[in-house]
Amino acid sequence: MSGYPTLSAIAQWIENQFDPAGSVAAFVQWLTGQSTSLLRGSIYQVAMFGLTFYLLFYFLRDRQHGLQAVAGLSPLRAPETAYILSRFAETVHATLLGTVFVAAVQGILGGLMFWWLGLPTPVFWGLVMGLLAIVPVLGAFVIWVPAAVYLALEGAWASAAILTVWGGVIVGGIDNLLYPMLVGNRLRLHTVVAFIGAVGGIVLFGASGLVLGPAVIAITISLIDVLKTRLTDRPTPARAGELPHQSVTD
Repeated sequence: MSGYPTLSAIAQWIENQFDPAGSVAAFVQWLTGQSTSLLRGSIYQVAMFGLTFYLLFYFLRDRQHGLQAVAGLSPLRAPETAYILSRFAETVHATLLGTVFVAAVQGILGGLMFWWLGLPTPVFWGLVMGLLAIVPVLGAFVIWVPAAVYLALEGAWASAAILTVWGGVIVGGIDNLLYPMLVGNRLRLHTVVAFIGAVGGIVLFGASGLVLGPAVIAITISLIDVLKTRLTDRPTPARAGELPHQSVTD
């Protein structure tokens, strides 16, 4: 650098201003901390995954005994307890089926756009987008965003723009449109109420809130129905799952 005084001065100024050695040390320290957090989080997720299936086995095998135990501990009357449990089961089924259906639609839409743009293996990537769409933290954008970046780097700006608009507006927006409609109709809840339940559940409970959020709302409304039935001296529903009166609908 002695033969190039200008470059030497610039290098000296950069070293004085930015401290490359200190920056590299700080980056290495940050990277170490992130790796530790990632490892700890991965172990936690694997443990929770195994625990979920462990508990699910006993829930499925002993579900009748569990329902009888809940009915025995419930302070409500037997028909009222059966009604609450029926509404809870309907909520879980509707939420899960709605989530899978919407994810399948997102995967199909993404795969069709991949096929139309001439991207390789559109069926495979459509399947991957559908599977990722089930996970609340992730989504189909994990696939179509890198594909749009790839098209842009290849110079196919029109295709990249089409894929970006299609993925962001159609594939991403169809979730907010279809999910509340499907789940809300099956739960006899207003679309806005079902949407707030799903979003609020995710905020409070994480990924499991996608099911717990609407379930909490449905059970709360069911308990209000039971209370109103008692206050108005109307007969408790004789059949499990029958509403005491017409619930809020679209």
